[in-house]
Amino acid sequence: MTEFITNILKNLGCSHCQDFDFQDTKNKENYKQWKLYLKEYEMFSSMFLYNENLKKDISYLINKNESIFLLNDKNEIFIKLEYISNNEEDNMPILVPTDEYQTLYENIEQMEKIFDKSMNAYCIGIYNLRKSK
Repeated sequence: MTEFITNILKNLGCSHCQDFDFQDTKNKENYKQWKLYLKEYEMFSSMFLYNENLKKDISYLINKNESIFLLNDKNEIFIKLEYISNNEEDNMPILVPTDEYQTLYENIEQMEKIFDKSMNAYCIGIYNLRKSK
């Protein structure tokens, strides 16, 4: 029951709940091993993050209009993505790069990618996350 109420408060934007969720040692594991996907729609393309261990997309950790950093193997920032909305078609979160990473996004669109049939999207790689403050 507590988890249900905390989830409601977090989704409503309760900053105290989000901070607690981020600082809780048990939940730090939730920030590891997220797959970054590039999804192409009819009129646009966007990115989304999915964690196969949790069986959840990024809306599990952040709310709309929040940003998250993706970290590479050396724990360095790869890209910063902002969660702008959900796609009406499949309800997947739409993530876009912040302005300073727009060139990287264009390079990602051009690079060779692996198509994941189960997600109906191109897998870019696996990253750990760090919440943007």
